[in-house]
Amino acid sequence: MLSRRTLTLAVLIVLPLLAYLALGAYALWKTGLFGETFWILPGFWIVTWIVAVLWKPAQPLRENIPVRPRHFTPRDDAATDIVRKYQEQIDQLTPEQLIDPRFYLQQSQLLAKELSVHYHPHASDPISSLTVPEVLAAVRLVMEDMERWMLDSVPGSQLITIRQWKWLQHAPKWMKRAQNAAWAIGVLINPANVLKYMTSEVTVGPISQELQAELLAAVYLRFMRQLGFYLIEMNSGRLRGGADRYRDAFQQADFAPPTLSPQAHSHSDLVPESLTVALVGQVKAGKSSLVNALIGSRMARPDVLPATAHVERFQFKIPETDVQLTFLDTPGYADAGVTRLQLAEIQQALRAADVLLLVMAANSPARSADRQMMDQLQQWYATHPDLKPAPIIICLTQIDLLSPVMEWDPPYRWQVPTTRKEESIFHAVEHVQELFSDLTRNVVPVCSDVERGRESNVVEELLPALLQVLTEGQMAAILRSYHQQMNRERLQRFVSQLKNSGKNLLQMWIEERLLAPRSREHETKQAKQELSEDPDSPGLFKQPE
Repeated sequence: MLSRRTLTLAVLIVLPLLAYLALGAYALWKTGLFGETFWILPGFWIVTWIVAVLWKPAQPLRENIPVRPRHFTPRDDAATDIVRKYQEQIDQLTPEQLIDPRFYLQQSQLLAKELSVHYHPHASDPISSLTVPEVLAAVRLVMEDMERWMLDSVPGSQLITIRQWKWLQHAPKWMKRAQNAAWAIGVLINPANVLKYMTSEVTVGPISQELQAELLAAVYLRFMRQLGFYLIEMNSGRLRGGADRYRDAFQQADFAPPTLSPQAHSHSDLVPESLTVALVGQVKAGKSSLVNALIGSRMARPDVLPATAHVERFQFKIPETDVQLTFLDTPGYADAGVTRLQLAEIQQALRAADVLLLVMAANSPARSADRQMMDQLQQWYATHPDLKPAPIIICLTQIDLLSPVMEWDPPYRWQVPTTRKEESIFHAVEHVQELFSDLTRNVVPVCSDVERGRESNVVEELLPALLQVLTEGQMAAILRSYHQQMNRERLQRFVSQLKNSGKNLLQMWIEERLLAPRSREHETKQAKQELSEDPDSPGLFKQPE
């Protein structure tokens, strides 16, 4: 039942409104305007019904689906489909289920188990693979975000008790009874109110039920969205450092509602000073000439990778921006392969890259070596599902050698080809997109023959393409740094925990064994003294005269 305080406050709020309504109706009756204003209520109800019919409600599922933040890995992306499946059950759920806390607990357990199986498919008991701090951090984050959403978005939520929430399903019945009583009195006063009653039943009644269902559905979808997001973060291992560390590293605004967004703003110690772009491609694909066209002058940066015999490093600042890039120019490979040392250096560069620039010669049909190198990289990422693959841009070089070879008159509008050269560029890009559609659709045709004065699309298309994927590349770098930092701090944290536990145990022993007995002895002496000093007290410790 509603508390007396809530009922008293509600009555005090409603009474003035009822008084104004009564005085207004009396004034209309006395002035003879009652009949002229009779149409206002049914008129607005009809307008409300028309608006409700024409303006279809937005699907709450669309607004509350689990979004995919940019730091999500492919395994995390697949996990969001599991969360979506639970949200899509909303049409089969009853109001009784949506207001039952036990139902929410049951759904939480089922979702947690299914996500654990997704992340630990070979474990006999997947949930047992989680650590206690991860579970506690997930519970804390979900509860904090739901609390904030309830206080900010649900009117009167700070006054709603669990009992009142469970009675929400009966609210339409209470309102219906009160409305019927009011209509009965209104019809007795004026039989013409029957028309208003019929209009209300046809228009306002269904809308009120729709609003109730929408409120319950919004709460359920928001809860599953929040819960699913943090369960994904928990199973991914990103909560191993605790909730505070996680929020410091991935402080978001929109994407795990209401505090998360698709773009994360990361803690300063994780943001890389310079993003690393690895150039990889076959022999004579044009990697070096592309670097020359981009940078012009070379400047080594030795702290990105250990010094190698074949990987060159160059630093570049994108004009009119604050973006610093470090290019890794790797050895060229071919169908015949590369040496073991060169292959190790190429793989090391690919795994350290935040953005991958796959360079191909537009006039060469050989693509098997490129496919093999990319497949090896994807296999490595499959064994490291906690990392986010670097975004890939395919740079199609030497477009000046496409048919007709003798023609070179840039710029070319190859997206909407009208000449033979533009058609050749268009078909070359389309062919590469089909071959590597599982990796990227971002293919940029360029010409970077600086020595012959043939430069095209490097500044016009390649740099904008790089800028578009830099945020995703930064998230890949941050996620890699986050896991590396947690692994480095694991031993330090363990040593710190040992020190704290020993210190706390010693403090507890001192308090219980040394300080507590003295405190109790002092309290006993003080009590004896107070009783002995009170002449009217029949205390047990009072000395006889």
